[in-house]
Amino acid sequence: MGHRRNRESETRPRRIHATEMEWQIVREKAETAGLSISAYLVDAALARSEYTSHRIEIDAIRVLTASYQALSEISDSIAGCEPALDHLPIGDALDRVAERLDDIAAAVAAGGVGRTSGR
Repeated sequence: MGHRRNRESETRPRRIHATEMEWQIVREKAETAGLSISAYLVDAALARSEYTSHRIEIDAIRVLTASYQALSEISDSIAGCEPALDHLPIGDALDRVAERLDDIAAAVAAGGVGRTSGR
C-alpha cells in the first residue's frame, strides 16, 4: 500500500470517528487508489479544498458575466433615449464600470479572486 513519501514536516497519528460502513468505503477507495487510508484521506481533503477554491472562481465569473449583460442592457436603453438626456456622462461611467469588471476578470484569470485596486 502506498504512503505519502514527500513530507515537509513530521506527521502525528490522528483519530477519526466513522461508522463501519463509512470505514469500509474509505478502506476500499484507498486500496483502489493504491494509498494508505491516511494518505487517501489527506489527499481527498486537500482535493476538496482545491475544488472549493475553483468553485469560488466559477461563481466570480458568473457574476462578471451577469454584470456585463446588465451593462449591455443599460447601454442599449440609453441609446434609445431622447436626445434631451445627456448620455455622455452615463456612457463614461459605464465605461469605467466595464474597465473595473475587466480588472476583476483579469484577477480571477490569474487565480486571485481577492480585492483588486480601486479607481
